[in-house]
Amino acid sequence: MDTRTSRSDRLLYQLIPMLDLDLKRVLALDPRPRSVGFAVFQGPGDLLDWGKRSFRGGVNAVRVPLGPKIARLFDQYLPEVVVAKQSKTGRLQAIMDEIKRQANMQKVSVRLLSDEMLARAFAGTNDNKQQIASRITEQFPELLSILPPKRKLWQSEDYRMSIFDAAAVGIAYFEGTKAGDPAVPTS
Repeated sequence: MDTRTSRSDRLLYQLIPMLDLDLKRVLALDPRPRSVGFAVFQGPGDLLDWGKRSFRGGVNAVRVPLGPKIARLFDQYLPEVVVAKQSKTGRLQAIMDEIKRQANMQKVSVRLLSDEMLARAFAGTNDNKQQIASRITEQFPELLSILPPKRKLWQSEDYRMSIFDAAAVGIAYFEGTKAGDPAVPTS
C-alpha cells in the first residue's frame, strides 16, 4: 500500500489548521549522528506520534538512508513546520542540511531553536534531561511507558531519550510562538 498522499490531500491538511493556529501540525526532530528522534504535534496539547529512525553506517548499516526516511516522515505526517535544535557539529549540520533539503522538496518550513529557547521553555529543571523528560510525561502521559529509568554515571544515554529531546523541542517551539519568541527560520 502506498503511503504517499496526493497533492490535494496535502493542501487540504494544510488548509484546515490555518483556520485555528492551535492546530498547527509540527514535526519536532532530534538529529543524532546515527539516528533521529521525532515527535509529531497537532497544536501544543496534542501529541500524535513519536519514535526514532536509525541511519547508521558501517558493518551494521541500515538499508534505507536518512533522506528517504525523512521524506517518509513528511509524507506520513504532513507537517506544516519542522523544528529542531540548532546543530553544533559538522556531522549534525550535514544531517540538518539533508532534513532541510527534504523539507524544501515538500515545501515545509524549517525552524531552528536555540539553546536559550529550550532553557526558557523548561525553566526550573536545572538542565537535567531526566527532569525534563519527567515533565514531558506529566504533560503527555502516553509517553510514560517509554520514559527511561534514571541512568547511573557509568551508563550511556538510553536510546529513547532522543524521543524526549524531540518532544522538548516541539514544546519549546509552541512556548516560543506563544510568547512571541520566533525560532530561526531556515527555509
